[in-house]
Parts: sequence; structure tokens; C-alpha cells
Amino acid sequence: MVITTVRLVGMLALALVVVALGELVPGSPRLYSDTVQLLAGLGAAGVCFAAARHRTGVPRRWRHLAAAGLLVWSLTRLWWVVQDLSGAGRQSPEAIADIGFLVLPACMLAGLLASTHTRPRPVPTSPRRDQIALVIDSVLITGSVLALIWSVFPGDPLDDVVGAALLAYPVADLVLLTMVGLLLTTRPDSPAGRRPLRLAGAALLAFGAADTVRLLGAGPLWLQTAGYVLGPALLTSAALSPARPVVQRPAAALLERDWLHLLLPYGPVLVTGVVLAARTVAGDPLTTFQAYLGWLGLALVVTRQMLTIMDNTVLLDRVAETQERLHHQAYHDPLTGLANRALFQERLALAVEAHERSQAPVAVIFADLDDFKLINDTFGHAMGDRVLHAVGERMRSCVRSTDLVARLGGDEFAVVLDQGGEPAPPARPAGGRLRSMVRQRIGGRRYVLSAAGVRVTGNADWVPRRTAPPPSPPEPGWSWSAEAEAIGQRVLATLREPYVIDGRSVGVGVSIGLVTAESGDRLSADILLRRADAAMYAVKRHGKGALIRYTGPRDTLPNADLPQLLAGALAEGGSPAAAGFEVHYQPIVRLSDGATVAVEALARWTDPVAGRVHPDVFVTMAERTGLVAAIDDFVLDRACADAATLAARFGRPIDLHVNVSAGRLGQQGLEDAVTAALQRHGVPAERLIIEITETLRIPDLPRAAEVVGRLRALGVRVALDDFGSGYNALAQLHSIPVDIVKLDSTLTDFGAEPDRAGALCRSVLAICAELGITVVAEGLETPERSRALAELGCPLGQGYLYGPPAPITALTN
Repeated sequence: MVITTVRLVGMLALALVVVALGELVPGSPRLYSDTVQLLAGLGAAGVCFAAARHRTGVPRRWRHLAAAGLLVWSLTRLWWVVQDLSGAGRQSPEAIADIGFLVLPACMLAGLLASTHTRPRPVPTSPRRDQIALVIDSVLITGSVLALIWSVFPGDPLDDVVGAALLAYPVADLVLLTMVGLLLTTRPDSPAGRRPLRLAGAALLAFGAADTVRLLGAGPLWLQTAGYVLGPALLTSAALSPARPVVQRPAAALLERDWLHLLLPYGPVLVTGVVLAARTVAGDPLTTFQAYLGWLGLALVVTRQMLTIMDNTVLLDRVAETQERLHHQAYHDPLTGLANRALFQERLALAVEAHERSQAPVAVIFADLDDFKLINDTFGHAMGDRVLHAVGERMRSCVRSTDLVARLGGDEFAVVLDQGGEPAPPARPAGGRLRSMVRQRIGGRRYVLSAAGVRVTGNADWVPRRTAPPPSPPEPGWSWSAEAEAIGQRVLATLREPYVIDGRSVGVGVSIGLVTAESGDRLSADILLRRADAAMYAVKRHGKGALIRYTGPRDTLPNADLPQLLAGALAEGGSPAAAGFEVHYQPIVRLSDGATVAVEALARWTDPVAGRVHPDVFVTMAERTGLVAAIDDFVLDRACADAATLAARFGRPIDLHVNVSAGRLGQQGLEDAVTAALQRHGVPAERLIIEITETLRIPDLPRAAEVVGRLRALGVRVALDDFGSGYNALAQLHSIPVDIVKLDSTLTDFGAEPDRAGALCRSVLAICAELGITVVAEGLETPERSRALAELGCPLGQGYLYGPPAPITALTN
């Protein structure tokens, strides 16, 4: 900035010295003046051309335009010098001189219009309309000022042809100077970025002063020479100004400048109109020049208003589009295009409100992709995103147009089903055959999730049905529940189909929870979603890849919020037993003789408000809310406390199996809890078996192996629960040093394909035998299954065949 200021002062001083020398040099003052102007113009043109080589875009363009205009302007001075040297004198007006004087303003006009691209208005508009509006505003202000000036001076400038021709030069300078003023006052820019424009305005002021002196024909020649020398000098300084980035101003300041842009042109027009109207009323008629200016001003005002209307129309359209886009972004998932949680909650709240008001049917499907992290880890997150998008598209194809499909986050999706009268789309085939069933069968059992828990019934009570109602009169709500479940089954079957992406076949499992609002339910959107969520997690605990419906008797008490009740029951410092928690025990027997060798301690909860709550419900909620450690520690302590009673009841010491969530293997506190319980109740460590449940993935296998190793060092044995389903598989068996493996009931079911099931069991038994691991078969409900596993060499078994979980007082030897 200092260098630029010094350069500017030096140029001004040099120009004044040159003008002063003209008064001292003998000879023709006119020849000296024309020669100095010629040299000043040529020098300025050369500097502008040279400076343009180091610029790009608009800064390069306006410097080229200024150089071209100065070059033509200098050629007119050369013509004058030739005339002065030949003694021919000047003929006025001269066509060549007129061309030279008008080319420079035209080039300056083009350069100023180009600068609007680097100084846009705060409110976006069309660049072409912006340039036209700038010209109109400049002409409006200039015309108003000229009308005021000529209302003071007598005569009409149009009466003199020569005067009218010479008038064009200062008028053009005034229009350009006004345009510079508008750009400076209404367009944002940094101080460094505004410097070239200010210097160009000063140059125009110098040119305008010289043209005015020439027009009036009065004043000393040196004054006219000073203007014509200072003009090129100032343009030279503008061309040499360094480039600076544009500084963004606050939005409020930009809007203030835009209001100034809209109002500024009409101030001079209003003042001029009032003055001329007053003079006309006073009896002073308008001159021809003033009349022309008036009609021109009126036409420009009308044109300016039309442009403003067009800009406002475009702006309103853009605002509407922006609002619509922002609204869509606020309520939709950017990856899948589905509704997000906010829109889902609003839609569900409206559906629940309609249900309470007019018993309108409503249901919620909650779907969670099984082991989706493996897809991201195997194929990358880009492939995972494409799979999520494909899942969303398939879910939309399975539901009706009135239903809302949403992505709640991660790999969780949900559907609001309402207005149940619309038929559902046809089912897509999966594996060659798809049947929409009213009740879902899992592992030979029927699970019905209710506010009180999950009831498990036998196969005889399970009857598959199609979507259409049976011939007999349906019970209240049956038709809507069946339709909702049919849609859920269709979603389940469709999402199971492989996804072919970039030639790769990617398989994705899904667990689905379904809840329907029944007549008499007093619900909220949050409670309905939680029930669907709990149903989905019940699927996770029973093998995944299925659908469970939350149905049965409903708690109509408004305060029966299970997560809140569970948090209160397991509050720190409280007593879970006082809040309804207790421990039941299920026998583990030796298959060769049926003798009980161990018991598994299982948590049970009977809440004073919600009643009996099934473990699949409260354990799932505890895992999701971080309360599962409190349940684990309560069961561990109670089992150790009951060890002596159990030994007395069975006549010998027996082992204690206690479940621990897999997520705790990566957390602090498990080892301390185990050690404290054993010491507090005097239980030998070799009598305790810690079962790692499979509902959650072990977060850090190496760290989990270290924890298991330290527990085994204490003498405690470790078991993998539900082996063969969920996350417990050969990877955990390889990484974690366990003592016992409990086969999941899905592996011990010999009913459908006994040869295949037998082969799998033999393989697992052989692996465990090689590793020195004891095997316990779960889910033994029939003598045939127990006998088959015994024949395969399985030593231990557990299931309803040998007794359900029961209080310690109900156990029999």
C-alpha cells in the first residue's frame, strides 16, 4: 500500500511539473500541450498493456480495454500534433477527434461493466440484467443532474450543433463517473480491491474537468492540459495496482448496500422532478433539452422497474426452491433419500393421534440389518453406502404409497403403516416361494412379544395364515394386524435377496420388529417405536433374520414406560431385588444318566407397574441403555449367595453358570465383580462358569482374550453361550481360551434335516474334543433329540426336557 501511494504521488507531481513547464517553454503552447498529451497517452497505454500480461480474467480484460482506448485517444493527439506542425489549424468539429474522444469512454464503459462480475450484488441476479440496471441507474442520475444544472443556466444546449457535439464528452465522463460511484457505494470489495476503481474514477474526473473546460471555451490552456495529462497518469496507477482477494462482508452490511442500490437512482430523479414541477407551476416552461431528458428519464424508470420486477421474480423463485431444498434436507436422509428420524417421528405422532381420535389403524416396522459392519469392513464404506441405498429402494417397493419408509440412522430402518385400507403391493419371490404368514416361526417355537414379555408356545399352537382373513368372523383388530404382518414378512423376504453391485453378490440379513396399535392403547410415538425396537432385538436374541410381532395384552397405564422403569429398578445405590428382580435356575444334566451337574442362573423381573417382563425385553433394553452390567452383577452375586443352598438341595456341590454380556469383556469392572462375589460368599472359583452371551459383538478380541485369561487364572471357567448363532462362532473359539461351548438350539434341532444337523454337531464336537473343550447342548425339549446328541458323544445337555428355569425353592434333584 505504501509503494502504491508513493507511486501515485510521484505521478501526480510529475504531471504537474510537466504542465508547469508548458508555461516556460517558448513556442506554441498548443503544440506543447498536444505533444505532452500524446506522450502521456502512449505511455499509459503501454503500461496498461504490460500490466495486463500479469493478470487473468476481468482484471486482464479491463486493462486491455483501457490500453486500447488510450491508444486511440493518443492517436487523436497525434493528429493534432501533425496539424499544429503543418500550420493547418483545427476544424471544429473534427470527425477524427470525435472518434478518439468517444472510443476511450466506450472502452471505459466496457471495462466497468466487466467489473460487475468481480463485484456481484449481495442478492444474486442475472449478470446481463445487472449490467443493464447499472447503465440505466447511471444515466438516470446523470440526466437528473444535467436537468438541474440546465434549469439554472439559460438557453438550450441543443440549439448549438457544435455545443451539442462537445457536450457529449463531459456527459459521457459524468455517466462513467456516476457508474464508478455506484460500484463503490453498492458493491462489496476489499479496500485494496477498490483502489483501482477509485483511481479510474479520479481519472474520469480529470478527463471530465478537461472536457468541460474545452466545452465552455474558457479558462487557461494549462488547466485543460492538466486534466488530459492527469487522466492517463491516474489510469496508469490504476493498472499498476496489486491484486487483492475480495473480503467477504457480513450479510447485514451486504443487504444494506443492496437497499442503497435500489433507492440511490431515484433520489436525484425525485429532486429534479420536484424542482422542474415547481418552475413549471411558476410559469417557466421546460426547454426542449429538459423535455427530452424528462421523457428519457421516464422511459428509463419504467425499464428499471421492469428489471427490478424480473429480479424479484427470479429471487422469489430461488427463495422458494431453497426453502424446499432445505426442508427436504431437514427431513430426509442424504444417503438413501428416505425420510429421516425427524420426519418419521412427526408422521408417527400424527398416526398415533389419529388412532387415539378415531381408532385409525397404525403399525410400525423396525428393521435392523444383521452384521452390516462386516460389509463395511470387507467391501469398504462406499459399497456399504450403496447397499444401504439399495435396501431403502427395496423397502419402498414393498410397502404402499401411503406408508412412510425412514432411515433412523446407521443400518436401522423403520416404516409407519397407516390408512390400512389400501392394498399392499404384490410380494416378491424369495428362493422360488414366498408366503406371507401371520405368525412367525423361529426354531420350532412361536414367540409373541407383549408388554409383559415374550410367551413361548409349542408347535401345535402355531398355524400359518395368508393375508386374507379366514372364513370365520375375525376377532377385533385381526384384519389390520394380519395385513401389517404380511407387509413385514414381505419386507423381510425382499431384503434377504442378494444385492448385485458392480458384479458382486452381497447378502444382507435383517431382523424385524413389528408393533400394531390396538384398540384401547394409550400410546405415544416414542412408546410405539420402543416396542418395535424391543421386538426387533428379541429377534436378535433368537437367531436373527426373522420377524417378531409385539402383540398380546397391552398396558394402558400412561406411566408404563419400560426403559424408565428399568432404569429406576437398576439405579445406582438401589436394590434390584426390591424392584422385582430375582434369579431362576435351569438344570444342566449329564446326558448319560440325566444327573444334574450344574445350573444356569437367569435373571427374571416382575415390575410392580408393568408386571412380568420377559428377559428378551429387559435384557435388550439394558444392553442398549448401558444397564446390563447391573443385571450381570446382581445375578452373579445372588448365584454365589445361593451356592450353599443349591449344594444342599442336590446333595453335592454343583457348578454355577452366570451370563455376562460380551460387551463387558472390553470394559473395566468384570474381574473385580467376580472376585468380590466369590470372596463375599466363600464360593470356590472352580465352581463358577462365566457364560459369554452372543447378543453383542466382542469389541476387542485380543483384550477379551486377556480378560478371559485372567479369569481362568483365578480358577473361573469360561463358556461361549449360543455357539453357532449370532457372533459366537469359530473366530471366537480360536481367539478366546474357553472351557465350555454351549451349542445353540438351532444346531441341535434334528427335526427338519437330521443328517445335516448330525453332521454339523459331529464336526463341532470333534473340534471341541481336539481343543479339550466341554460341550453343552441347549434346547433339548424331546427325548429323541437328547438321545441323538448323546449318541453323537455330547456329554451335557440343557432344555425344558430336564426342567424350565425356576426359583431355587422349586428345583428338584
